[in-house]
Amino acid sequence: MTQILDWRPEPGEVVEFELTTDRAPVPHDVPASYFQRWHVQAAAEGRAAGRQQSPWVAMVFDLEGRADLDALTAAWQGLVRRHEAFHTWYEPGTDDLTGFRLPPDSLTVRPARVGDLTSTDDLRAYLHRRIDERTAASRLGLLAGVIRREKTSTVFFAIDHAYTDGHSLALLFDEIRTRYHAALGGSPVDLASVPGYLDHNRRERERSASLTAAAPDLAAWSEFLAVGDGGFPGFPVELGNDADALLPGTRLHYPVLTGDQARAFRAYCGRHCGGFGAGAFAALALAQWEFTGNDVYRVLTAVSTRAYPRLLPVHGWLVNLVPLLFRLPASPTLAGTIAAAQQGFQQARAGYDVPLHRALELLLKDGEVPTIPPMASYLDGRTAPGSGDYLSADATLLTGPDSASGVSLWFNWFPDRADLVVSMPDTPEAATGVPKYLDRVREIMLTAAAGC
Repeated sequence: MTQILDWRPEPGEVVEFELTTDRAPVPHDVPASYFQRWHVQAAAEGRAAGRQQSPWVAMVFDLEGRADLDALTAAWQGLVRRHEAFHTWYEPGTDDLTGFRLPPDSLTVRPARVGDLTSTDDLRAYLHRRIDERTAASRLGLLAGVIRREKTSTVFFAIDHAYTDGHSLALLFDEIRTRYHAALGGSPVDLASVPGYLDHNRRERERSASLTAAAPDLAAWSEFLAVGDGGFPGFPVELGNDADALLPGTRLHYPVLTGDQARAFRAYCGRHCGGFGAGAFAALALAQWEFTGNDVYRVLTAVSTRAYPRLLPVHGWLVNLVPLLFRLPASPTLAGTIAAAQQGFQQARAGYDVPLHRALELLLKDGEVPTIPPMASYLDGRTAPGSGDYLSADATLLTGPDSASGVSLWFNWFPDRADLVVSMPDTPEAATGVPKYLDRVREIMLTAAAGC
């Protein structure tokens, strides 16, 4: 996961894939999900206030040789017609968001040559500007294209974050390549139709409407907020942001474990009644205790809302943030903490279908959610389609320039490594303290892996 300002693309010929339709959009009555509503409205308010922002996510990856434009055009057209996220959207209305849709068979993709960009800085600046422009358009807010070169070509695509999550981007990596190679060989693409994310939205709204503050499903949220006097957890080191304001952010990338070390760490966790994710959270909690003396670990963590196998290939935002809470044992050690972390992780995941915003709406007086809630996420990316090719294809997730009030962490386990991505306020205090804390987390994990 890389900020676009840190991305260094090789120059080449830029070609964009324009998505057009000959039909007028028609309204639909499916409400936006809670996360979508929050994201779309926050982005609209930011634009109205004149704030510069890049509320999108993107992926880039390489293809061998000079990309075939006809094959890539066919790949993109098949993809956008298959996934509802590319022909339905929401726009801010008077009271809420209004949904619109287009018939998928009305969508047409065609290549549009931009020209040769011979400077890395100029190329990155151009793509950053174009991504901001295209994804800010509520209708068909997608930018896709390719940087063509003789030996390798780089595919890029960016989407408004309201309509995609990291798992969905990983699915597109595999699907685009599958469609591209099929088109090159003149073969049919054997991909089944997939459900749309609007069904997921409808189920979420119906489920949320039945919740009350006393519902058992909100018990984990009630405990999480009670421990923090109704607030979200702070970070174990000083960040230089006492006002908890949204500041310009910076991003750190920590290689934590090699592939062999990650497998050894997983084996260590297994011997102590937990998985890799529980071990990572236990290491975060143990380092917190060493830094602060606080033996209660509390954090929001991301979980998938793809509850059924048929939802696995759906493109959309099917992720929720849930409250993770556990206590360290009397004499804290990593081995002794993993089981508690595993139990806390399982309890947190049990509430995967209670939307963060609905829970806070019911349990807090003002129901407000921080602009960017601090979180710690764990993702096992080894089983994603095509994940074995991430390294050779130089597959990279891109985001816009960071803003941060607190610290967000993403643990990612890939076939060749486990790493940690960190977003934090760009302050001298955070630059000093956060790496010290994370160095200790990594040391705890490395020690466990070495002892296996």
